[in-house]
Amino acid sequence: MKPEEKEAPDAHFFVDKQNIALWPRDPPSKQDPPLGPRKSFTIRVVLICLSLIMVTSIVLQAILYPWFMGTISDVKANAQWLKGRVDNISILGSEMKKDSGGMKAVSVQIETVNASLDSVHSQILILKTNVEKASAQIDNLRKKWEEADHLNTQIPELKRDLDKASALNGMVRTLQSRLDNINKSLRQQRDILQMVSQGWEFFKDNFYYFSRISKTWYSAEQFCVSRDSHLTSVTSQNEQEFLYKTAGGLPHWIGLTKAGSEGDWYWVDDTPFNKDSVRFWLPGEPNNVGNSEHCANIKVSSLRSWNDDSCDIKLFFICKRPYIQSEP
Repeated sequence: MKPEEKEAPDAHFFVDKQNIALWPRDPPSKQDPPLGPRKSFTIRVVLICLSLIMVTSIVLQAILYPWFMGTISDVKANAQWLKGRVDNISILGSEMKKDSGGMKAVSVQIETVNASLDSVHSQILILKTNVEKASAQIDNLRKKWEEADHLNTQIPELKRDLDKASALNGMVRTLQSRLDNINKSLRQQRDILQMVSQGWEFFKDNFYYFSRISKTWYSAEQFCVSRDSHLTSVTSQNEQEFLYKTAGGLPHWIGLTKAGSEGDWYWVDDTPFNKDSVRFWLPGEPNNVGNSEHCANIKVSSLRSWNDDSCDIKLFFICKRPYIQSEP
């Protein structure tokens, strides 16, 4: 090295958070330790830690985000299901309250009828006592008649007493007949109220049950038989009008059927089939589509509403039960 040439100072970079500086390297002090390597190492450590934190955050988001979203979806689905159950319970509670109110009203009516029956029985007992008293009076008058044969002056008076007793006896018999009719009417009303409270309708000395569930024709007939009835027959225009109006336009099985494709139509309760009833069929019915329509139903809300259909489909149905008065 030539004497005139001097060694060029080394250049160093200084990096902090906001500035970059370039300065010549001073000769290191013998007393202070070098700072450059320590700062560089610290920066690398900080950068590594930050990188690890970012990678860990990304991995956790990739793993936990679908799980959180699935959990939120499950919670929403469970909330919707619970809301549906609460709504169903509310509807069921309202229906139970309505049914409870109807049963209470029927119970009050039955109690009123029972009270009326007790009053009638009391009146009957009083009348029977009066009849017995009148009979005793008649007996006494007859004895007096026998004892007073020789007293002609007393005969007209005795005849008047007998006439009064006879008239009284006739009045008693008339009242007894009226009370029997009242008692019969009250028993009929009590029987009707009991059936109505069980869901039956009363029309022209017959009870009718309009189902709330659907069944095949054969299952519907078995249901009616289990309740001492049959699928309904139709014997008059008034009955037809009552049935289709009460059915409310919904198809209901009736007790009209036939044996096979070529068989004749007949009522399942053995009521004779009136040929005039063909006027209740819908226009173009019965048509026996597919040779499998062997049972009849009331299809629409009109006088001409009968339709033949397959006995295996499920429809609402109507049971019919004749009214039989209960024993006193």
